[in-house]
Amino acid sequence: MRAPRLLLTLLLATALPWPGMTVSYAAPIATASTFPAAVLADQRYGPDPAQIADVYLPDASTQHGRPAPVLVVVHGGSWKGGDKATPDVVQDKLAYWLPRGYAVVSVNTRLMPQARPAAQAEDLGRAIAWIGQQAARWQADPDNLFVMGHSSGGHLLTLLAADAAMRQRTGAPLWRASIILDGAGFDLLDVMPRPHAPFYDEAFGADPAEWAQASPAAQLTGPQPPALFVCSTLRPDPCRRAQRYADLLTAQGGQAALFGVARNHAQVNADVGADNEATRAINAFITARLQR
Repeated sequence: MRAPRLLLTLLLATALPWPGMTVSYAAPIATASTFPAAVLADQRYGPDPAQIADVYLPDASTQHGRPAPVLVVVHGGSWKGGDKATPDVVQDKLAYWLPRGYAVVSVNTRLMPQARPAAQAEDLGRAIAWIGQQAARWQADPDNLFVMGHSSGGHLLTLLAADAAMRQRTGAPLWRASIILDGAGFDLLDVMPRPHAPFYDEAFGADPAEWAQASPAAQLTGPQPPALFVCSTLRPDPCRRAQRYADLLTAQGGQAALFGVARNHAQVNADVGADNEATRAINAFITARLQR
């Protein structure tokens, strides 16, 4: 029997700000609080030179005496490209969430050919463990950690969430919620036998055992963070595949929601933080899950 879909409208109706915090969905006005109070660039969370992150800390005036919740951003790039500092990855997200008192951490992992996708997901696990260890130094709250990933970055965070053994190996705790922006590769045992982009073969090879190892659907066990899937409606596959994985999560007792937008694959990511319906939906989803 098909698992019931979780209605986004119910999630939005429960979105409440912290006591004393005003939540505005309009684009922020440029003020001192729009910009980070500090930027800690190229912070190492592992021994490899690629295992680095940029940390953007909010102005103290935005925090209302509370530790800052943390938004972790994972870039896309077909598992072989992309960078944490690309404007489309961070620019509008910083402009939107810094004034709301969030710390933002943009993460790089190793990429292909140096590391296959499962190893990249382990890098993300190490980064999340490191963020939890460093949070107090940043006046941030490790118990209010949210992870957002675009495209292949959405695959990495979904695989890490699904694979309890991987989280245990890397020391990554479960985070408050996942936001997957036009994600890829949720069910590789379904994707790989069908027509697909050539970069999937580069990433996952021809061995079904390797597909299963790197497939969130095949590794899905135990509790999962609530997940919001933001997908492009300009092609049929993104929302169809996101909905199938969301149904798997809800069938196992998890929480998942789908939000379709009429934007292309790159715009789904680049426009997050601008004044639009997707940004408002994401912010409401996150706000509803803040631990107060």
